[in-house]
Amino acid sequence: MQQDHFDVSYTEETAGTRLSFHCWPSSRLEATRCVAPMGALYTPLKKLPPACAPPTALQYDPIRCSTATCHAVLNPYCQVDFRTKLWVCPFCLTRNHFPPHYAENISENNLPAELIPQFATCEYELPNVPPAGPPAFVFCIDTCAPVEELTELADSIQQILNLLPEDSLVGLITFGTNVQVHEIGFGGLPKAYVIRGNKEYGTAKVSQLLGCAPVAGGKGGGAPSPPAPPGQQQPNGMPLQQQTYESPGQQVLRRFLLPVSECSMTVESILDDLRKDPWPVPSDKRVARCTGCAMSVATSLLDLALPRSGARLMMFVGGPCTSGPGQIVNRLKTEDMRSHADISRNAEPLHKPACEFYASLAKRNHPAAGKKGSSTQAAANASATSAHVVDVFACSLDQVGMLEMAELVEATGGQMVLGDSFGQSVFKESLRRVFRTFEPDVPEDGGKMQMAFGATLEVLTSREFKVSGAIGPVTSLGKKGPNVSDLEVGKGGTNAWSLGGVDPETTVAIYFDISNPGVSVISLCMLVSIAYSLVSYSYITLLLYSILDVSTARGKTPLYPILDEIPARQWPNSSSCNYSVWTMV
Repeated sequence: MQQDHFDVSYTEETAGTRLSFHCWPSSRLEATRCVAPMGALYTPLKKLPPACAPPTALQYDPIRCSTATCHAVLNPYCQVDFRTKLWVCPFCLTRNHFPPHYAENISENNLPAELIPQFATCEYELPNVPPAGPPAFVFCIDTCAPVEELTELADSIQQILNLLPEDSLVGLITFGTNVQVHEIGFGGLPKAYVIRGNKEYGTAKVSQLLGCAPVAGGKGGGAPSPPAPPGQQQPNGMPLQQQTYESPGQQVLRRFLLPVSECSMTVESILDDLRKDPWPVPSDKRVARCTGCAMSVATSLLDLALPRSGARLMMFVGGPCTSGPGQIVNRLKTEDMRSHADISRNAEPLHKPACEFYASLAKRNHPAAGKKGSSTQAAANASATSAHVVDVFACSLDQVGMLEMAELVEATGGQMVLGDSFGQSVFKESLRRVFRTFEPDVPEDGGKMQMAFGATLEVLTSREFKVSGAIGPVTSLGKKGPNVSDLEVGKGGTNAWSLGGVDPETTVAIYFDISNPGVSVISLCMLVSIAYSLVSYSYITLLLYSILDVSTARGKTPLYPILDEIPARQWPNSSSCNYSVWTMV
């Protein structure tokens, strides 16, 4: 007789979660005997089978626990009293009243979607979330690369323009010795603003240099004019009309960031005419490449136009930064590029300033950046409110400074690709995969790009567990709570992290600490709940609660999914829930 085996990948297929152990210790003493920590791999945007979610998104806000420190979401594993119209939160055991529209219709035979046991996942489309608008893509191109490399890169970007939705916004910046911001909204002939590349530029300074000061009449490029005082009249005796004013962000959207359907021809013509940086380079010096300055200008441009909308800054780099902020090597060829030994001995004077500069870009213009802590921590706190992703595609046979830029890319949830040439299939295929879309037959998301912006992850647990930390493309938000463990694994000391940009392959490892004292044992009647809450700033907001079973056998707590085996009346006594909220394009 063939014996049935437990499928460890079941929870991954039905909830996007895989546990490191499916048999958890019942006390802190037993947890100390485990070689590996207790954790779970969580993939927020994983596409799940249709049986695990309602067929369409729920067009209302989720019902949350009334406790100020909990705010858990109503799920199939809450105790429900149909007579008194109450439900018990499995995390804090608080009794909550159903809203009137729920209480009038709910019964054992008429359950809302979030209480149906077969639905391990619920997707919510929140009515009070304003539309995020189309995403923006700013292509930042290094013109210090050889002509052959620029030709290959221009061809790849032109192919990407044909893959973008027609309403996507596109901007173009080139950099070498200086930074050129191309005004693709100017008709007639190519026009670009040249900015010196030897220093960092803030948002206000970039607005001034690009002629985007607030002006009357919506024309831009002039000094701001105050509105006319009430009652003032023209020389002919007629009252002055109220003038309309165009903000710097509106001017950027009109001049530098346009829908791809309106500017594709202009951008393609600029890419066809790309030439190597014309500034002369002495034989004993390296080319002047202002990568850091170009990044600061591009981030300022996005902060002006789309401070809360999804955007990607895509850097295409062909060598190390040798000029301005973020510099990692001197222009003189007599000075060698830093090595691993130099960095480990702290013998590289340019390494730390470059790291601090790129960290400052992540925290610029965000209130959370003022929090105390290291530059890495500050950058992570800032990225929670930022929906801008920084990607770096570096193709060079020399070092390009990926180590210094990694902090910024990680804080924003971007991607880093390192290759030898822009003509390599590695680069071309990696760039194409960033813009991949869902299959047309995927419900609701068919044909949409597989990316989301401004994601944050928050983990809630019951009192038997605490959060030790997370490993993956996350940065700590420094949020403390009663479920934060003193034992840190990865980025710990918090129960909330910023993911920035996410896609269906983004996976985070979350680790837990057993806080149950050794004198007590987790029993069947004791709820053990783990919840993941992910919020992303984009088009659709989703809610996911994964189903896990908690029971006791010989002092251990095996966790295994039993979607089809739990009777409705036994949900509260033998289960826990994971849920997450996010928005995706």
